[in-house]
Amino acid sequence: MLSSEEYTLRNQLLAKRFFQQVNLEGVEYIHVFMPIRKNKEPDTWPIIEEIWEKHPEIKVITSVSDLKTNHMKHFHITPETTFEENKWGIPEPSDAKQVDLSKLQLILVPMIIGTKSGHRIGYGKGYYDRFLNECEGVCSFKTIGLTLLPPLEGKLYFEAFDKPLHHLLTPFEFLSF
Repeated sequence: MLSSEEYTLRNQLLAKRFFQQVNLEGVEYIHVFMPIRKNKEPDTWPIIEEIWEKHPEIKVITSVSDLKTNHMKHFHITPETTFEENKWGIPEPSDAKQVDLSKLQLILVPMIIGTKSGHRIGYGKGYYDRFLNECEGVCSFKTIGLTLLPPLEGKLYFEAFDKPLHHLLTPFEFLSF
């Protein structure tokens, strides 16, 4: 587990690398996961806030998990949006407008760790794999997996429905697949 200082430093490096490496030109809709800070997930708030400040033309979208169906609904968030934590500690918008999947162009994917071949390990519930499968054929999108850990060299076991990433972003590197 990362110390608080290392967690803060890696998140700062992650946000800096995001804006150095990711071309936001032409992006109108970016889907961003909300971090579970108690689990020391990558903190997307610095990315969100910089997009709001420097790229106001980009709409920031995040999800609300439906715990009965294990699917997600997607909502446009703004600096005025209020959030409530769900049972897992994920901040979810409570007063935002729902957005259709067809709008999404860039999707930031949470992960515990990934590989240099573009696969990821999440928390095992499959929310993002289902979400990315739903996006197939509905919208033209790219995925960027975010992790605070360096990628693994070897292979991971993955299922046929697991979606490989287009890119992997860590505080240390940006990989494309």
